[in-house]
Amino acid sequence: MMLFRCCGLLILMLVLAICLGCEKHQEEGIPADLQATIDAFYAAIETGDAEARILMFTEKAIIMPNHWNMSKGNDAIANMLQASEGSVFRLRDREIVDMDVSGDLAYTVNSYYYTYHAEGEESQWHKTKNVHIWKRDAEGYWKLHVDIWNSDVPMSVFPNE
Repeated sequence: MMLFRCCGLLILMLVLAICLGCEKHQEEGIPADLQATIDAFYAAIETGDAEARILMFTEKAIIMPNHWNMSKGNDAIANMLQASEGSVFRLRDREIVDMDVSGDLAYTVNSYYYTYHAEGEESQWHKTKNVHIWKRDAEGYWKLHVDIWNSDVPMSVFPNE
């Protein structure tokens, strides 16, 4: 596991270095290093690279997926992401609708469409939104600490309490 994390950290650093050198549009108000981390996070989603995504979370991160159980801690998140092998998770039309940075903490609120389906099945796009809370670690790298999202589609029937 330690070798996996060391190799993964080197890959993450390389991706961040590449993204920092890109002439890509930067969202107004987002520091370049945080923008590079956000870009790398969404690039890992686009390529289906669960290992790269796992490395972008803090050790005590919390992820709260829509219609799914909350996972706490890097190992639990890794188990959740690795359990989705054989599935396709992609995003499109992502837009940052709000954000702020204060010292070593930042948040982004995003609106986008996602698809999550078994490989080989046709994509079905769903409107959703998320909140990401980012923390800068002791080495100066931004990591995702809280990832929560939910659907824009209202529930037609509420379950009995």
